[in-house]
Amino acid sequence: MKKILLVTSISALLATSIFADSVIGTVNGMPIYKSEAENAVKILTKGKTTYDKLKPEEKKQLVTLMAPSKLVEKAAKKELNEKEKNAAISAMWMQKKMAAVTVSDSEAKTTYDKIKASSKDKSKVPEFDKVKETIKMQIKQDKVIKSLMSGAKIVAK
Repeated sequence: MKKILLVTSISALLATSIFADSVIGTVNGMPIYKSEAENAVKILTKGKTTYDKLKPEEKKQLVTLMAPSKLVEKAAKKELNEKEKNAAISAMWMQKKMAAVTVSDSEAKTTYDKIKASSKDKSKVPEFDKVKETIKMQIKQDKVIKSLMSGAKIVAK
């Protein structure tokens, strides 16, 4: 009896998972899953709607919008060597981590002021507003690397 109940529960769970991640479209035979569409809708609408609430023409537009990423993914898997794949993964990971880091304008201004003070020709240093975002990105990158290095055990031989 317990065995039948367990099998029934697992079957129901699998059926729910399959239903929840059904194929909503294809591009060159590659499936586009509902879960992927839900993530895209969440990002595009900032969580204001779901895939199921879209009109049929909006669903078609969404599948069309998602198709290029599937094609790029397939081409990348086929054409990139292992070293290139690792570099792409590393870059994506770094972008993800940097997106979670916040840098205030005052923090960027402090860094800018240090750069300007150490410059030999201060007239060649661009205005803060023109380089603020670049400085913020560099600070974010530095923070992510510092975090990684703080827990690293480095041994030179």
